[in-house]
Amino acid sequence: MLFKYQLFSVALGTCAIAGFSAFNASSSQAATVLTGFQTTGADMGGMEVTVNFLGGLSETAIWQPTGGFSGGAFATEWSLTQSGNTFNGFNNPWVFSYDGFERITSLIIDAVPGNTVFDILPVAFGTPGSADGGAFTVTGGQAPTTFDYSVPIDISVGDLFGQLTLDWDSGFEAGSLAFLADTDSGTIDNPVTPDPDPVDPDPVDPDPIDPDPVDPTPVSVPEPGLLLGLLGLGALGINKQLQQRGKVV
Repeated sequence: MLFKYQLFSVALGTCAIAGFSAFNASSSQAATVLTGFQTTGADMGGMEVTVNFLGGLSETAIWQPTGGFSGGAFATEWSLTQSGNTFNGFNNPWVFSYDGFERITSLIIDAVPGNTVFDILPVAFGTPGSADGGAFTVTGGQAPTTFDYSVPIDISVGDLFGQLTLDWDSGFEAGSLAFLADTDSGTIDNPVTPDPDPVDPDPVDPDPIDPDPVDPTPVSVPEPGLLLGLLGLGALGINKQLQQRGKVV
């Protein structure tokens, strides 16, 4: 995985600066172009949602609109839905529901086929056109043990990713999970495109927040209150770094 949160570290602000120091914008004319940042559940049609089970089987469902502002992916015994603006500040959670018997080990949301990106940088603006973002935040239910953002997007300055993976060490039992995760949308002419050659700005230093393809080990998800506090500290450091690089006015 290319992007990891180790959310129990008190050094998040410093590590965030290191993790977001690289500018990976593509010069290609076919680079991703964002239409805006007010993406709802109805705007993410085509995303691929995969559930992996403890016994080794997996099941994939395709995201589809279900209303003017809502959408979801629906399988035999599970579903993932979302309604309203996905920006974390609007508090419109994604809801994962499961009524089967075999435990689930992971949930993978591949946003790229839905012309969608995850925008994970709160407070400070990152990639032009993406505005503020917001990382994965549990609001209720069975929180995963770890989560990972991966698949950097070609125009990203470290804030846009194409895939979100949730893992449960002991398995997800019948029940639900509600979480926040901000998304943005690409255009028809220049849809979301993964970075063909992602650059690791710091392949040696295993910082808690670091787009580091060398170290794919996911790390723990804390309590929601601790997550928000640490992300706030990290965002302040990132904003200062972007200002120094002339990315924020």
